[in-house]
Order: sequence, then structure tokens, then C-alpha cells
Amino acid sequence: MSEHPVGATGTTFRVVEALTAVEQAGVTELADRLDMSKGGVHNHLRTLEQLGYVVREDGEYRLGLRFLDLGSRIRARDRLYQVARPHVERLAESSGETASLVVEEQGEAVYVFSSGSDVDDPIRDGGRAPLHACAGGKAILANRPAPERDDLLGDDLTPRTERTTTDRDELASQLRTARDQRLAFDRGELRPDRRAVAAPILTDADVAVGAVSVSGPTDRMSGKRLDEDMPGLVISCANSVTVEFVSG
Repeated sequence: MSEHPVGATGTTFRVVEALTAVEQAGVTELADRLDMSKGGVHNHLRTLEQLGYVVREDGEYRLGLRFLDLGSRIRARDRLYQVARPHVERLAESSGETASLVVEEQGEAVYVFSSGSDVDDPIRDGGRAPLHACAGGKAILANRPAPERDDLLGDDLTPRTERTTTDRDELASQLRTARDQRLAFDRGELRPDRRAVAAPILTDADVAVGAVSVSGPTDRMSGKRLDEDMPGLVISCANSVTVEFVSG
């Protein structure tokens, strides 16, 4: 099976992803980036523009806010988000760092919602990360059945930094500890200058449906603050979300 079974649909999303990467571009630039004809790129852009997903300004194109509308509607319907949001906001206030709700989707960690005032924090709502390279992802992996965990990890543990764990045995050991402690850590594995701690949100069967994490720059999130102060806050938040989510 080809990577994109419906070629035109796949090409349209390649155009969308290219526009996401450059923010704004003309037909020629996009055609060069995508190794496509200018006519082909133009046709896809015009269709997206007519549907309201792309905006043309001064001869260049950018993604429209209709994508924000779609994402906001999808998230608003998600029950875990509805339950977790106020708890995550309180966690951000009590920790003084960025607090996030993280879920797994298609083998990646997705930051569904984040709260905090750290202007330098690269985490954004909808952002994705490898499960094995972030605290929230590891908290989820640690509390999934072994066969499912292996499927989610796939064959290649791609590093994001020099600290990312790429050895499967070492990662398995980390996940066992994370499951036992109901805590997972990111010690510069996703971004070299940031640290994070996460706890799982569990079902009655002790299977993770998501995780709550707190992240911040290394100069604040290290030593006792990372290893002793933050874990209690994160576990308390995750437990509160778990109780409300399961009882509902």
C-alpha cells in the first residue's frame, strides 16, 4: 500500500504541512519545497482557499484560522479534556511552571491542553512528541499492556537530544520504575534545556488514558524541586482527574 492511498488527499495535506512549516509562502517556494509543479501546487492552494482553510495575502498563502475552529471543536467534545482542564490550570498555579494534559494518538504524545505563564516554553496545544522522549509519553507507556506498548514504540527509538533513551532495555527499566512509582521523568530527553515530571490518568483497570505533566527550564526544574517537590503536586492532580473521569 502506498504512503497516501488517495494521492490527491495526501498531496493536499503535504501542502498544508509545508505551509505550517514556513508560515507564509508563494506558489514557487512551495513547489520547490514539495518538488511539485507550480500548477499542481496552485490548484491545491486555490481549493483550500475556496474552502476557507488557506488565506492569500499579497500573492502569498498562509493557513487560515478555520483550522483553529476545527481543533477547538474537537477538543471541546473530548471528555478527558473537559474533566482535566480545571485541574491542570490549578496545577500550573501551584507549581509555577507549565502544566499539561497529554494523551497518546497514533503512537505520539499529544499536548491537548497546557497552562502556565512561561513565555519561553515551547509546548503548545496540539504539539506532538515521541512517547519515549517525554515525561507524559513515558507515563502513558508505563501503564499500557506490554503488547500495545511495543506496538506504540515501533522499531526505532529516534533520539531528540543526546539524553534521549534509545536502548530498549534501558527504556523498559525506566518504564517499570515509572509504573511502580506512578511517575515518569524527562531529564532533557525532549529538549536539552528543559525537565519534566508526569503522572498517569488511569481507568479502573489501571490503564493510562492520558497523563498530567509539569515542565520547566533546567535552572528551575532540577534537584529537589524536580525529584521531590513537583512529584507530589503532579500525582495529586492526576489522581483528582482519574477519580472524576472514572466516576463520571
